[in-house]
Amino acid sequence: MAEKIYDVIWGIDVSKNWLDISISGKVQKVDQTQRDIEEFIKKNSVSDKKRLAVLESTGGYERLAASCLSSAGFVVHVAHPNRVREYAKARGQLAKTDKLDARILEGYGEFIDPLSIHDLPTAVERKFRELSGRLGQLKETRHQEYCRLGMAVEKSIKRSHKSVIGLMDKEITQLEGELNCLIESDEELKKKNDLLRSMKGVGPVLAMTLLAELPELGKIDKKAIAALVGVAPITKQSGKHAGKSMTQFGRAGVRKILYMAALVACRHNERLKEFYQHLVAKGKPKKVAVVAVMRKMLVILNAMVQHNTAFKA
Repeated sequence: MAEKIYDVIWGIDVSKNWLDISISGKVQKVDQTQRDIEEFIKKNSVSDKKRLAVLESTGGYERLAASCLSSAGFVVHVAHPNRVREYAKARGQLAKTDKLDARILEGYGEFIDPLSIHDLPTAVERKFRELSGRLGQLKETRHQEYCRLGMAVEKSIKRSHKSVIGLMDKEITQLEGELNCLIESDEELKKKNDLLRSMKGVGPVLAMTLLAELPELGKIDKKAIAALVGVAPITKQSGKHAGKSMTQFGRAGVRKILYMAALVACRHNERLKEFYQHLVAKGKPKKVAVVAVMRKMLVILNAMVQHNTAFKA
């Protein structure tokens, strides 16, 4: 049996107005206010124990509880909802209520790899991610407007699309300025950004995306980072059947920008260009070779951040 790492595990299902907290299978409801959460922690916590709190990512509602628990000395893990649901299915738990979810999260805490638990983002990191997320939304919506503009016939409709695109261009420019100011004003962000940009092929968009959406960069090994982004081939073999290894899952937003950067690197980064041409010469399809360049780029960037070393051609 695996060694028990944590003496106490709390499973916390987060709603907008309250928390359902499971401790040893007993679930209690707590209002989503700082005072109520801190009072509950003080009343139920044992300070000399190793304590883990597991919450599900809810898009922001979990932040207050995570902050209070972290301040009280808990190790806090914000779990991906898909992984928690798969764990629940494996246990045969198909029903879904707040109380059941809290108990499932408590049980899920028993199986978490400690290496997958990372520090909560700082206020600057959280602000950076929110600004970057909003920038991505605006760019996506602007692209949709451009597509609609291309299909519009009526002059008044075209004028409407152009007006919306103009407004979005202003907002995008403003957000990019805020993000750049944030990078320049924060020593840690600036240092990491400069390291990333030292690789030819990594432009401001990819660097910004990696800073915002891949905080694990430099904190985990090369296999884990490739799997996290979804550029590691997954083997499919059963009995005598050996299927093709394919990349799947991972962070689509990072992968999309990384793909565009890899196309640039295949032409302008001598080291990666040579790697790409070698794969193509061996008979690899060009798209497969580009994905291999994506993976190599990511692995190198991970090592650069890990060892605080600029890119060497």
